[in-house]
This record gives sequence, structure tokens and C-alpha cells, in this order.
Amino acid sequence: MEPRASRLALPRQGHFDLGTGYHGDVWLDLDALFLRPALLRPHVRWLAGRLREHRVDAVCGPMEGGAFLAQALADLLETAFLAAHRTSAPPTGNSTAYRLARVRGGICGWRVAIADDAVNAGTAVQACFGQLRDHGAVPVAVAALLSLGQADTTMPAAFSAPFYAADTMQSEAWPARNCPLCASGVPLTDPTLHD
Repeated sequence: MEPRASRLALPRQGHFDLGTGYHGDVWLDLDALFLRPALLRPHVRWLAGRLREHRVDAVCGPMEGGAFLAQALADLLETAFLAAHRTSAPPTGNSTAYRLARVRGGICGWRVAIADDAVNAGTAVQACFGQLRDHGAVPVAVAALLSLGQADTTMPAAFSAPFYAADTMQSEAWPARNCPLCASGVPLTDPTLHD
């Protein structure tokens, strides 16, 4: 029996700045999640099976852990892989700024799935979604190794597309300015310090 994806990410409880304009009560070591790719193989195959029914032309992922997953899914689905690179441009609202890598001939009309390693507030997914739409592509589904908090319900509602997650885990995330842990005076936890 394969380990749950959430266990591979070595979750920690505390008060964390998630680096996306959000604070949360769970920190994941997403580098550890990808340390042994063979352990993820069953989860990636399951996600590919869900995406196959959407007849995707490509899988897009942010150039962090999401890109590793997107490329693995694109390989199994025998489709294109689209990388979304983080930019230095100021983000809009609570989202992080990304730009798609250029594709000769463009991607107008392509059916694209968005993949990310872990989805909590969904800022990277939102940025990829916007970039795909701006380039004329049609986002048709979202896939993740981990769904945190309310992502199972917020993702399909926000993007009018199905959301598939290989594993789920409880957590809370709040826009930093509305963080109840900050309001209660709970100091931020340094994710580099281990128990």
C-alpha cells in the first residue's frame, strides 16, 4: 500500500506565512513530497486517469512543485506540458504573478488541465487559470497531489471546472490581513526550524 501523499510532505502545525499573501496553520515540506518520485507514481496515475476523460491537449503547472506534477501527468497523457513561471511583477489582489512559457503557434483553443502539488488558497492555480484564458486556452480541470482545507469545494466553484486531489488534509488559510492567529498575537512559526 502506497503512503498517503500528505504524509510524504511532512506536515507541521503552527502559524505560517505561506508566501502567497496568506497565512495558514499547516506547513508542508513540498520538496520532501517529491524526494522519492516512485512513491508518487500511484497518485500521479490516479490523477492522469481523472484527467484523461477531459481530452486535454496540455497540462500546465507553476514552476515549482506544480510543474513536476504537470510534467509527469503530461507524460502519462502524452500531451504537451506548459510551464508557468513566477514573475517579479506585483501580484494582483492575493494572487501571485505568473507567466506562461511561449509556445510556437500559440495555445488558442487548447483544452488544458492545471496541476499543482498542493492547493490551499489556490493562488497559483488562479494565476495559471488567468494566464491560460489570456492566451485563448480553455482550462478544463484542476489536479493536485494534496487538497488542503476547503479547496475541494472552493476550486470547482471558483473555476467552473472539476477538481481532483489524490489526498486531502485539514488546514485553515486566511488572507494575511485577516489572519485570526495574528489578531490573537500568535507569533509566526519559522518553517526552517524543526521540532
